[in-house]
Amino acid sequence: MPPLNQGRQHTLTGRLSEVALGYQRALERNPQNPEALVGMSLVALASRQVEAAIKMATAAVYAAPADRNQMGAAWVALGQALKAAERFEEAGHAYAQAIRLGAMDALAHLGLGELKLVMGRPQEAVHEFELALQRRPAMIAAQMALGNAFAAMGRNQEALDQYERVLAQKPRLPEGHFAAGFALARLGKTKEAETRYRQAIVLRPDFAAAWVNLGSLLREQGREFYAEAALRRAVELRPDSISGWVNLALLERERQRPAKAEACLRTAFQLNPGQVETLVAWCQFRAAEGDLAGAWEWLRWVLARHPDQDEAVNMEGILLHKEGRFGEAVAAFERAEALGCRAAASNRGNSLLELGRMDEALKAHEKAVQDDPSHAGAQYNLALTRLRLGDWERGWAGYEARWRFREVHRRPRRFEQPRWNGEPLAGERILLHSEQGLGDTIQFCRYAALVAARGAMPLLQVQPPVERLMRSLAVVRAGRAEVAVMEEPGAERSTNAGRGAKFDLECPLMSLPAVFGTTVATVPWTGAYLGADPAESRKKRIRFPDVGPGPRIGLAWAGNPAYKADDVRSMNLATLIPLLRAVKATWISLQKGGAAGQLADLPQDVFVWDGSSSDRNLAETAALVATLDLVVTTDTCIAHLAGAMQKPVWILLPHLADWRWMEAIEASPWYPAAKLLRQRVTGDWAGLVKRVIQELEDFWKTSRKGVVKAANDSRESRELIPA
Repeated sequence: MPPLNQGRQHTLTGRLSEVALGYQRALERNPQNPEALVGMSLVALASRQVEAAIKMATAAVYAAPADRNQMGAAWVALGQALKAAERFEEAGHAYAQAIRLGAMDALAHLGLGELKLVMGRPQEAVHEFELALQRRPAMIAAQMALGNAFAAMGRNQEALDQYERVLAQKPRLPEGHFAAGFALARLGKTKEAETRYRQAIVLRPDFAAAWVNLGSLLREQGREFYAEAALRRAVELRPDSISGWVNLALLERERQRPAKAEACLRTAFQLNPGQVETLVAWCQFRAAEGDLAGAWEWLRWVLARHPDQDEAVNMEGILLHKEGRFGEAVAAFERAEALGCRAAASNRGNSLLELGRMDEALKAHEKAVQDDPSHAGAQYNLALTRLRLGDWERGWAGYEARWRFREVHRRPRRFEQPRWNGEPLAGERILLHSEQGLGDTIQFCRYAALVAARGAMPLLQVQPPVERLMRSLAVVRAGRAEVAVMEEPGAERSTNAGRGAKFDLECPLMSLPAVFGTTVATVPWTGAYLGADPAESRKKRIRFPDVGPGPRIGLAWAGNPAYKADDVRSMNLATLIPLLRAVKATWISLQKGGAAGQLADLPQDVFVWDGSSSDRNLAETAALVATLDLVVTTDTCIAHLAGAMQKPVWILLPHLADWRWMEAIEASPWYPAAKLLRQRVTGDWAGLVKRVIQELEDFWKTSRKGVVKAANDSRESRELIPA
């Protein structure tokens, strides 16, 4: 939040030594001089010597004569000092005394309003600021404080309007530009916010808080080099800036430099061991490092001292959710909401999803966006819930919020070329670029044909493991689309697609469903759209021959371990041993990565070919998939590969699966040959494996192997090709 009284503090600190010396001389002449005592209290407060400030202000109260002005000033100074010491009840009494005297009541109402704001009662603060302005309409500090109160209530546009009114009177007020930047950032207007923060810094180069907020904004945009420079500048100017050190810790944690993050947090903690922001940041850090026990230790410390701190209670809900205690998490998030935490409603929605309470979850996510329309994380969670529940019309549009949500895109790519949003085309080259996992690229590359049909030349920019596979797309084979390898991320701006390719427009692959208005009933599908080299498939068939009379079944059980929810969607191969023993089949592993090493731990009575651990790309894997009768896999890129090849594929899903598999259905509109098998109880892979055993027996009884093989041999990739 913008500083409550930044302007007056800056006036004092700019000439602090000179002011203090003047008051000291006055007190040498008269130790009971109330004006000098008030002045010394304010100097001590500006120097963060809170106890000294209280002592001086108390002496001023006792020394002040019956003159209402001097007594009122003394009571206001005492209120300010007590507020800084977090002795809120006593501070309120001091301000009330000043208001009763009536001479300094504008300042007293301002101080009381700031006190209400610190105590989390912004509506009451608004009333006090309005009273202060009734008495002194030109008081800039009260005008700014009113904007701060609006911001605290989430009324960000009203806050911005208030700050703009201040700047109309004082256009060179750095605190005004700083506060306007804060409101603009809350409204999602990041470019305008950055401009205002920079304006504040130009007007006041030593404005540490503006450097902190600028650095935080740049970090959220993925501009980490510049973010670090801004935050380092903030702590150089103010080594005691707790916000500066905490934001640096967040940046270092996101850059996967935990030792540096921890060092920043230690500095913040040493500055003030009781500061809530630091304690919650410690808790978040330990949780991010996978140390839930350590996170709970920090959180218990916070809650013991600040039981009603909204961010701490929200963090309690997060830890409960991580431990699978979803009912308790919902209760914690409800309490955090009541305390004013903006993120809690969306978090509550996620816990409700885990409990299967879908309608309640949707309402929670809708409330989160209603309460804070510019919050990218809330918009993203609402979009996923709508997609999960089949409301694709609104879901795809909301899914664009992922570009402003750092949990999805830490370093969003930026292009000089404009985004294509479905406008008419006349031969333009459009970069269709991958953005998330390999499975996402396989799922959405089908849209290249639709883009070509609009009259453009698509340039598919994809990850190296799928580049060769993409060349099996019919639209590519027909010369109506091209394929390029995705460059490594890191540059702040990207102006070409790699290999020197040029283009006119760009669009992420996962934004194409929104562009084309895809619904459950209109998913593009004209048959298998990816395929394999027949000669390479014949080699795979020879290399991995049948070991019995049963079906040839491909198997994958684990996804990319870097994926945030991989522990939920993946299993250990040992869980599948009952299946491997019960079903007589030629089992062929399609597993890649470290999980493929689990093949070495299989018992001697179980045999599985290691078919893919050494594949150089997914085109090689596709050649093996083409030889199979069935693929059984968890939610991995193998599921998408088999589905895109129109291969029968059974996808084993956790109780709450990824949004793209929707809810309570066993067929996927994305892959007609897919069967979705879900856990009935969270984490119960063993129960799901038992069901697979039963279903496999029925599958093989009703499938004539020779017919299946003949169909596989003759099937060709089919896709709509523009005329």
